[in-house]
Amino acid sequence: MIKWNKREIKSPAVESIFAAADKGRGISLFSSGCGDDREYTGINPVIILTEMELVEGKERRRISDPVKELDRLVESCSDLPGETALLGYISYDYKDRFEEPGLFKKRIQGIYPDFYFALFEHYILTDRNRSKGELFTLEFPFAYESLPAEDLAESLSYEILQKDKTENGSGRGTRYKGTSLDRKSFENAVGKTVDYIRQGDIYQANITRAIYGETEQEPLELAMKLYGSNRITYGVFASIPGGQVISTSPELFFRTEKGMITASPIKGTIARGSNPAEDESNRKELLRSEKNRAELAMIVDLLRNDLSRVCRPGTVKVPQFPVLMTLENVYHLYADVIGELNPGTGIGEILKKTFPGGSITGCPKIRACQIIDELEPVPRGIYTGSFGRIGFRGDSVFNIMIRSLFRRGSEVIYNVGGGITLLSEPEDEFEETVHKGRNIRQALKMNE
Repeated sequence: MIKWNKREIKSPAVESIFAAADKGRGISLFSSGCGDDREYTGINPVIILTEMELVEGKERRRISDPVKELDRLVESCSDLPGETALLGYISYDYKDRFEEPGLFKKRIQGIYPDFYFALFEHYILTDRNRSKGELFTLEFPFAYESLPAEDLAESLSYEILQKDKTENGSGRGTRYKGTSLDRKSFENAVGKTVDYIRQGDIYQANITRAIYGETEQEPLELAMKLYGSNRITYGVFASIPGGQVISTSPELFFRTEKGMITASPIKGTIARGSNPAEDESNRKELLRSEKNRAELAMIVDLLRNDLSRVCRPGTVKVPQFPVLMTLENVYHLYADVIGELNPGTGIGEILKKTFPGGSITGCPKIRACQIIDELEPVPRGIYTGSFGRIGFRGDSVFNIMIRSLFRRGSEVIYNVGGGITLLSEPEDEFEETVHKGRNIRQALKMNE
């Protein structure tokens, strides 16, 4: 049986939390400027579940079904406080394991594990306005390498980064090293996608490209630049096998709570204007855009179908369509899709029936994923997968991993893309990827 204790702590600075996560192989799920959740950070993973094995302290064993093991872990932790949770992710490339063999290409990026969840020794909880904090410490009934709570509390008591490094910049930059699809290649991929739509294969697909760089900047420096760069609802800072992950995602994949599930797909994008009049004009243009409204409507229908596979018949609804989201550089359209879960539905079943998110695949999903495999020359890895928290009371929150930066040593990767419909213009779609990557590009000090 896992024991635990709780203590009140002074709310740590964001820099300190990220630094503790980086040093302690942790995961921090945060928001910035929006959101109503507490922020969760796990430090020092003790139980680690990957696709091939389960690690419990100093012991490890091979497994054959990580999703089944995930459900077992959740059930075995039911006596733990609700403030603790499994934290982790599923990469986009894991999608082929949820379908029959041969339906998708088996693509492995090879930088990070494709499946990773952990139960940590320490959990730091802060409310959104950072007025107070809590530290939960678990004590496991087997041998493991412990990080004393006193050492952790001490490391959280001061700011790690200097203000001039995070706000004014260190002077260090990033060298551009290429992209998986240059402008011409990306526009050709968009054109081929439109051809597939005309032929009746799909209604839409999300086509993306990866951008590579070599940086002199430290992970915490990049994390703090990106933390303040936008309204982030489902952010991530993680130090995991392979390197660091920094996500400024605004998109919810799904949330479960009190027997209900909510998905919030984003579709439809327009750049913010350079002055108030232009900004208002762009906002109105997006709201009345036939192309963007149709794009969102198709994905909402896809999510209604996905959720109906795990929800009681007749309970899946869309309260409002569309809803406008305002970010630093762009406007988006989105909608909430809600439903009442079938009794006894576990997190494993939800993931199997809904992953990957429809907003970053296309419609119909399976054929869209096959076309993505064909047109995108490199695996996506964690990008457009989902990072999240799995509670032990039926509550969970998973994001869509967009607006994300991945760092391995000095190598950095970020990805950009968009939904392609019959009305898409290849040149406009490429420019949309440029707008979406602006904040990451500026943080890196890198010109593409």
